[in-house]
Amino acid sequence: MSTDPSKRPFYSVIPLLFSQTIGAFNDNAMKAILPVMAAVQFGKESMDEVNIQVSILLILPFVIFAPLAGWVSDRFSKKKVVSMTLLAQLFGLGLLSYGLASELLFTSLVGFFLLSTQSAFLSPAKKGILKELIGSNRLAMAVGWTEMLAMVGILGGAFVGAMSFDALVVENGGWTAALILASATMGLALLSWLAFLPTPPTEAPKAQPFKPGVIWSHFGDLRDLMTDRKLRGAALGDAWFWSVGGFFYLVLVKLSGEVVEGDVGLGTLYGYWFLLLGLGIMAGSLFVAYLNRGRIELGLTVIGGLIMPVSLIGLYFCDPLTLVFEIGCLALGFSGALFFVPLNGYLQDQAEEDRRGRVLAAANLFTQLSGIAFIVFHAYLSGYLDLSAKEELLVMLVPSVLIGFVTFRVLRGGSRARRSISGN
Repeated sequence: MSTDPSKRPFYSVIPLLFSQTIGAFNDNAMKAILPVMAAVQFGKESMDEVNIQVSILLILPFVIFAPLAGWVSDRFSKKKVVSMTLLAQLFGLGLLSYGLASELLFTSLVGFFLLSTQSAFLSPAKKGILKELIGSNRLAMAVGWTEMLAMVGILGGAFVGAMSFDALVVENGGWTAALILASATMGLALLSWLAFLPTPPTEAPKAQPFKPGVIWSHFGDLRDLMTDRKLRGAALGDAWFWSVGGFFYLVLVKLSGEVVEGDVGLGTLYGYWFLLLGLGIMAGSLFVAYLNRGRIELGLTVIGGLIMPVSLIGLYFCDPLTLVFEIGCLALGFSGALFFVPLNGYLQDQAEEDRRGRVLAAANLFTQLSGIAFIVFHAYLSGYLDLSAKEELLVMLVPSVLIGFVTFRVLRGGSRARRSISGN
């Protein structure tokens, strides 16, 4: 196979696409299982608390290790980094499974934290390797496929994990049902590592050698990103999308508890909603990938930014158990993909090669800090103000409309609304 990225066939990224999808599936399957398992073992009132804890643990490693993850991705071959992080899934899932077998929720949460740490080191490497594998001209299309499949993994994992738990819990009990599913994800983790091995090798860029200051260079990396006018807007938009997605996850889990009587059936319902959201994101990402062949069209971000608040309005006013609500989930996913996929591709393409890992890690850091803020915001709305899930959706409508309007103002008219950035 050619060593020139522009001459490599597009299928050379398939092992990466498959492996990162399985990794996202595993993370979010366990994220969905742990709260509903807590509802069965400790009562429904514990579900929202455990859900918040798991959401924070999923984010926290991206905050703690962001600069180090970026440096590792810049310093070493990204293929080796991706390979080692995929293999590391087994350690986190192993400790998580041990906690379930011992009926120790704290130990399982520590295992989930290790699983999230693996994801924090995987993220900048898997994003940065795309351009090294196939070059700039097809990067936008590759990003569309990557984000679409990542979302399929995220939302498919939530759906399959929650639904499978409901199918197993009556006969096996909460701890055992969760352990069976955790063991299954370990098999998938091993498969994802093996599937990635045929990926073409990549060279390690000539990045800076390690210095102790790298470990705590969070604010310096963020400052560099936010002062870069070329990259700042894309990073802000990407953070907004993921933060809203995390908030919406918490709200849907809470909403399922409000409309389902008893402790069984919660997972199936919110898992189904996530599946619909994932189908919308998949369709939107494929649509973006098709339109962005050979270019990155930021004008699609405007369309997505305007449709997202309309989708939230529809979700607020309709019954959660009706077809209209399901259509709203599809529309929110589709519009979200239109909004963030072009921004993500632009960020990956415009970051310089020798610091791409640090740029992407800094963007991840900003996204996760924003995500933590939204989790705290949810806890405040739910715990302190005692708002219902529907009322929380209404609160989110205000910033969503503002973001849509700002996006429209920034990218509207002339060349900016139709801006196409070539790979070179």
